Amino acid sequence: MFDEFNPKLKIGCLQPGAVVDNHPYEFYRLVPHGVMLVMVGVGLKEFSSQDVARVFAPLDRYLDQLMERGVHLVIQNGVPLPILIGMEAHDRMIAHMGQYSDLPATSTVLSVVGAARDLGIRNVVAVNKWTDVMNQTLAAFFARGGVEVIGNATRTLHPHDFHQIAAGDHMRLAYDLGRQAFRDHPDCDAVYIGGGSWIAEPVAVRLEAEFGKPVLCNQAAVIRNTLKMLDAWKPMPGHSRVLAMG
Repeated sequence: MFDEFNPKLKIGCLQPGAVVDNHPYEFYRLVPHGVMLVMVGVGLKEFSSQDVARVFAPLDRYLDQLMERGVHLVIQNGVPLPILIGMEAHDRMIAHMGQYSDLPATSTVLSVVGAARDLGIRNVVAVNKWTDVMNQTLAAFFARGGVEVIGNATRTLHPHDFHQIAAGDHMRLAYDLGRQAFRDHPDCDAVYIGGGSWIAEPVAVRLEAEFGKPVLCNQAAVIRNTLKMLDAWKPMPGHSRVLAMG
């Protein structure tokens, strides 16, 4: 009787923060009808490898909770966590997630690099609130996917501090840093706005219209990658190029 309202696909998401707001708000604005986000917040408090180890110590319990809800895929969400622990630890974690759950498993950083590859991007400028060391590891993830990070436009902030910024101010910060990235590196192929705590898709659309080049952001890349993995991907015109292009 109510089949049209039932979720057809459930994406199981391990979310960095204990409190989750902007991520599902933007996800449901963009994702096709029938896709549900099932989230477990792991409670990251600071950008350190020690805190990442702390929050992922009960990884199997998180996966059990997601599997109880009948998810079809599991994703480690958020780029700061893998770039704090490095590629090898990230790869081990994603492999374990897949083996333990017997489901497709991925991460935000893999989604972003995959989107860049799909769009034929050879180099990017990174826009984010992360440290220089974190951005060096981010560049290594991109390099493994054949994409060079040729510059950064950053404003380093502690997680507690950037969660206090109002959504509108957050988008303005992303826009200002994105414009700086394009102006400082006019020969770049694209800009990557990193960080899931800000609502980045409207910023990506605005910057693409202004500079005529792709702007990657986490939410769009995750939607594209997870739906491809679940054989449910179709281009979505009217959004940023990551979502609009085939």
